[in-house]
Amino acid sequence: MALPTVNQPMTPQEFLGMRDFIYAQTGIFFNESKQYFLENRLLRRLSDLNLKGHREYLELLQGPRGREELKQLFVEITTNETSFWRNPPQIEAFQKMVLPEAVKLAKERGANRFRIWSAACSSGEEPYTLAMICHEAKDTVLKGMTTEIVATDISEKVLAQAREGAYGSYTLRNLTPIQMKAHFNQTGPDAFEVKSELKQLVTLKHFNLVDWPGYKALGTFDVIFCRNVLIYFDEAVKSKVIKGFHEQLYPKSYLLVGHSESIHSFNTGFELLHFSKAMGYRKRG
Repeated sequence: MALPTVNQPMTPQEFLGMRDFIYAQTGIFFNESKQYFLENRLLRRLSDLNLKGHREYLELLQGPRGREELKQLFVEITTNETSFWRNPPQIEAFQKMVLPEAVKLAKERGANRFRIWSAACSSGEEPYTLAMICHEAKDTVLKGMTTEIVATDISEKVLAQAREGAYGSYTLRNLTPIQMKAHFNQTGPDAFEVKSELKQLVTLKHFNLVDWPGYKALGTFDVIFCRNVLIYFDEAVKSKVIKGFHEQLYPKSYLLVGHSESIHSFNTGFELLHFSKAMGYRKRG
């Protein structure tokens, strides 16, 4: 059977309808210049579902089958290019400066548990990088503390990949041979699996960053990583996400965002920190 031909571009009305639906569900905002990008990303779904056009697809999303299809939509419209030890200056700032200071603050509060949130964790490279650092510090900086890294994403597909913890050499390219040997089992010529002691530090959860009431259920954190995500949100959603992070951080705790992202224009209750070749934010005490 021939696949349906979806050669007609989205009409302006179809684009606005789809854009507004995606925005309401995810906070991700596509301006008019992104219409071609959105069309291309949705073509596969229209083809797989044997639909004639974008209006039919939007009707499906808004109907009784929409909740299940949303999971597929999230896969199509989100970008998941990532790697271990991504943006090394920032990861090293976390390792050498943020982690020791945040642990010190936690101990001063009388805590025996150290919590990190990796928001929009994709296929697991970021939370497992943080787990590597915390595992290496368990007998020094983190001595006497248990560590929990809560890793969340909107896409069930990438969370399944993160749970598997299997990677090829390309995504591991920033790691040293010593790190590879310490934290991975080689399972094939170009196949590596995260060791179980790292997986035990990471709790993977499905979470939508525009689920405002859901923030409290995740608990309070010593450090939040949310890198290369805020760029997809408009000012209104960005402001609410940052407010949500602020509320879930202990006083004087840390928020690390992508190197091209800034929350400076928001009166957020954070102070800007400068590290060597990197920056971050700390919640005001």
